Amino acid sequence: MDPSATQSDAMAQQSDVTEDQIPDLMKIGQIPTSYGQTLTTDVIDPVTFSQKRARFTLQRVAGFLHSNSKITLGVTPKTNARAFYPLNIGVSSLIKSAQLLVGNKQICSIEDYGDYHAYQSMFISNENNKEREQYLSQRCVNHGPVYEDLVFDAGADDTPNSASTYGLSLGKTPVVGTGDGSHPMELLPFQVHDATSATTIAEAPVYSVYLSDLFPFLKTNQLPAFMIDEEIHIDITFQDKLSSLSGASNSIIMCQNETGGSVDVEYDITQSEVKLVYDSISYDGAIMSQYVQQNPKLVFQYEDYRLAKRTGDETAFSDLTFSVGGNGRLVSKLFFGIQPDANKVAKSMCNGYVAAAPTTNESKLTTNLLYNDRYLFSVDRSNDSQLFQTTAHAEGGIPMISRDEYYNAGKLAPSNAAAKTGLTAAKFEGHIQKLVSSGLGGNFRWTAFRLNRAERVNNKGIDLVYKNTLPAAGNYTLRVWLELLKVATIEGGKMDCYFA
Repeated sequence: MDPSATQSDAMAQQSDVTEDQIPDLMKIGQIPTSYGQTLTTDVIDPVTFSQKRARFTLQRVAGFLHSNSKITLGVTPKTNARAFYPLNIGVSSLIKSAQLLVGNKQICSIEDYGDYHAYQSMFISNENNKEREQYLSQRCVNHGPVYEDLVFDAGADDTPNSASTYGLSLGKTPVVGTGDGSHPMELLPFQVHDATSATTIAEAPVYSVYLSDLFPFLKTNQLPAFMIDEEIHIDITFQDKLSSLSGASNSIIMCQNETGGSVDVEYDITQSEVKLVYDSISYDGAIMSQYVQQNPKLVFQYEDYRLAKRTGDETAFSDLTFSVGGNGRLVSKLFFGIQPDANKVAKSMCNGYVAAAPTTNESKLTTNLLYNDRYLFSVDRSNDSQLFQTTAHAEGGIPMISRDEYYNAGKLAPSNAAAKTGLTAAKFEGHIQKLVSSGLGGNFRWTAFRLNRAERVNNKGIDLVYKNTLPAAGNYTLRVWLELLKVATIEGGKMDCYFA
C-alpha cells in the first residue's frame, strides 16, 4: 500500500467534519474527541495607563480566548519597612473595579473587587495557596500546626513537638529564640517589598490576576473571540492609594510589618510591569470554520454581579432591613459581609478586606431574605454552623477556613489573654494572628444564600434582614453582591448581552 495515499486518505477523513462531531468548544472541560490544537501566547501593553486606570484592547484574536489568561501587576517599593499585599487576596488589592467590554457594550463588571475577591478566595484550598497562589498572586492562607513549646523545660509536662494551636504556614521555618522560645513567622524573602537599596527595589515581586477571577463567567466559558469583529476591551480601575476610614491616613493596597515606619506610603503601580498575557486556542481550520457554520447565532447564559452597600455606625445594623435590588431580574444567589472601618490599617494582615464576625458567641448574626412576598427561610437563621453550611451549599464548595476565622466561638474576645481559640498568638510579620483587629480571628464571616425557587424577582426587589450586634463603636460598611443571570449572543461578528 502506498504510504502517501494512506496519509492523504487519513487527512481527507479528518477534514470531513460533520455537525454532530463538533462539541461545544466554548465550555471549559474535556472534549469528547481528538482535535489538533494550537496554543498561542501574546503579551501586550495597556493602550492607556495612569495611576488611576488602565485599558487593554484585543483586536481579532485568532481563536478562543483562554480563561487562564492573566494581567500582571506590581508596585514600586517606597519604604524600608517590610511591606506586602493583604494575605487573603494578594495583588488583587490593587484593583478597585474591572469591566469587560465588547465594542461599547459592557458584558461583565465587578465593583469593590478587593472585597469581592476576599469572598471568592475563601474557596481556594490551603494546599493550592501554599504551592501555587503564594507565587502567582500572593494569596497565603494556608494553615499548619504551631509548635509553641520549643524550649526545653525539665518541669513541663508537654513535649517540644506538641502543637496546641495553628497558624499560617508558608514553608518557611521560623527562627526560635533560645531564651523564651519565641518564633516569629515571616513571608518568604521574594514576597517582601523593600526600598532599602536599588537592588531590593528592582527585585520587587510581580504577581498576576486571572481573567476568570476578574470576570467570573470565564470560569466555565472560553470567549470565541475569533467570531467577534468588534474590539474587546478590559478596563481596570486601580484602588485609591490612601484611605482615612480608620481615622488616620493609611495605605489600603499594602500591608506592613508591625515594627515598620510610616503607614501613609503612596505606592505607585509600576507601568512597565502592567501586562496582559493572553492565550488563544485554535483548532484545525476545518473545525473552526465548521463551528462558525454550525453556530451562526451563538447564545449562552452567564452570571454577572451587582453590588449594594450601606454604611453606618454599629447601631445601624442591630435590626436592619436592607433593600438590595434585583427588581425584575433572575437572581441565583447573593453573598454579603460587613467590614469595620477601623480595620482599614496598613499594619495588619488583611488591611480591612475582611468580613467581621461578632466578637463572642453570645452575639449572634441573625439573617434572612424576603422576596416575592415570602421569606427564603421560615425562621430567621442565627446558628453559626447552619449559616456556614448555607454558604457552602450556595457556592457548591466548602470554605477553606477554620472555625476561629469564621466566627469567635468563645465567651471572651480573642484579644483577651484568657480567650480560648485555636488560632495561635504567635506573630506573623509582627501581627498576632488570633486578633480581630490586625490578624485573622473572626475575619472571614462571609454568608451566602442561594435563591431556590427559580422565580423572577418582582418589582419590590430583595430585602436582606440583617441583625448583628457589632463588637465596637465606629462605622461599618455592609456589602451585598447579587448574582444575576444574563444572556449573551454572538451573531454576524457582533456581540450583545441582556438580562435573562
